[in-house]
Amino acid sequence: MTDGAPQAPVLRPALAPLERLPLALGLVALTVLARLLLAALVPLVPDEAYYALWSTRLSAGYFDHPPMIAWFIRPGTMLLGETPLGVRLVPVLSALPATFFIWRAARHLVADPRAGAIAALVFNLTLLGFFGLAVATPDAPLILFSAAMLYAAARLLDDERPFWWLAVGVATGLALLSKYSAALAAAGFGIAVLLVPAWRRRLLSPWPWAALLAALVVFSPNLIWNALNGWATIMKQGGRTTEAWQFQPQYLLEFLAAQIGLATPLVFLFAVLGLLPGYRKGWRANGAMRLVLALVLVPTAYFLFHALRSRVEGNWPGFLYPALAVATAAALTLVPADAGNRLSRLRRATIPVALGFLAFAFIYALVVPVTLLGSRDPILRLTCGWHGLGEAIDTIRRETGARYILTYDYQLNAELAWLLPDVPVVQANESQRYDFLGHDADALVGPGIVVTRDPIEQELAGLFGSAERIAVVPRRFRGVTIADYYIVRIDRPTATPLPQ
Repeated sequence: MTDGAPQAPVLRPALAPLERLPLALGLVALTVLARLLLAALVPLVPDEAYYALWSTRLSAGYFDHPPMIAWFIRPGTMLLGETPLGVRLVPVLSALPATFFIWRAARHLVADPRAGAIAALVFNLTLLGFFGLAVATPDAPLILFSAAMLYAAARLLDDERPFWWLAVGVATGLALLSKYSAALAAAGFGIAVLLVPAWRRRLLSPWPWAALLAALVVFSPNLIWNALNGWATIMKQGGRTTEAWQFQPQYLLEFLAAQIGLATPLVFLFAVLGLLPGYRKGWRANGAMRLVLALVLVPTAYFLFHALRSRVEGNWPGFLYPALAVATAAALTLVPADAGNRLSRLRRATIPVALGFLAFAFIYALVVPVTLLGSRDPILRLTCGWHGLGEAIDTIRRETGARYILTYDYQLNAELAWLLPDVPVVQANESQRYDFLGHDADALVGPGIVVTRDPIEQELAGLFGSAERIAVVPRRFRGVTIADYYIVRIDRPTATPLPQ
């Protein structure tokens, strides 16, 4: 160095994916291919079978959730048949536009031009970002449209044309059609409008209100469906917030531990750092940090409150991960790549550690479940042995002349209804879950069988008048018994409502 000008920092190999666009793109593409491989080879979990049933009867609403996941599944099954890959095809491919939105949002929100590649890569290497877009659940479209909402809001900071206000509204409506927790993201954006001075002034113009109207118009098919069906979905999901509760703070620690694991520990650390005042320089100065803070902290406040009384399922905050990936990128771009301090060493380890977590989880889900943990293995319990169980139960049904199958477990019911599409399979204690299948009451008259995880034939005799246990069928995988199922024969003489 002869002129006193500062030299560019030397990039270390461990940081290459963070700093070099081709490597970042390559790793992102690899995660999409890995998702496709999982989608093709891993059997459907019960929730996926349930949503796949929805896709056979498209509607503007269902008992549990709004309809977007059914709309996502249907094109894949039309193209590839009712296979695991067919069910998961569109959710997996939605990783591509979701990644694009996160990439572009980071470019508009974070000061460093490298942030787009970093945020996109970080998102795809988190366990929740990867698996959330590898399985066919409502989280897949929710994550996609939350990323779209983040991108539209990021553009709105630099370009207040009406188009971007309307884009935020449309993305919000699509997210609400995916899962009602999108309302928390909408609330976060509403707080951001109050925090960003330029947006606050725009409240006197029609465009913020046009965005709200656009969201309601897009969401209106589900609102109309609910109005015509006794507000079924809204009542069910709203019950989570209105039910009586007791103070149980152990769920708070569980929630935090789950998110540290699902984000991977170092990504979680830098996401938190990126939202702290000390990292303000990493953000553009026009309200970018305030926007992401509002989008993250408003839903997080609700989850923390909920965790004081009940379990927060690990996937619930999945729609926050696009914004968290951007926050991670903001922090990572501020930490020097070649310094010798502890934070720089952690920065260098962020991508390798996340990649290691993801590689282990991917191999475990694909190659395993091994049988070392037996029925305690969650992957084994959710994915294995269903086809054999379905065949065994259908054989018993045909041999006994049973016309229908009743269950008392929506996951078991979903798997059997998916595997036996020509047989009426109904969850007796929540039959409204399966009203969309349109089973005629006359189809549930006469001899039938009840399949349960517990020996409850005495209770069934009290409900149905007579009940005879005729078999116990195990669900097995590689010699491991995952669960035993009790098969009880009943006879319903009239088409009266199913006893609860």
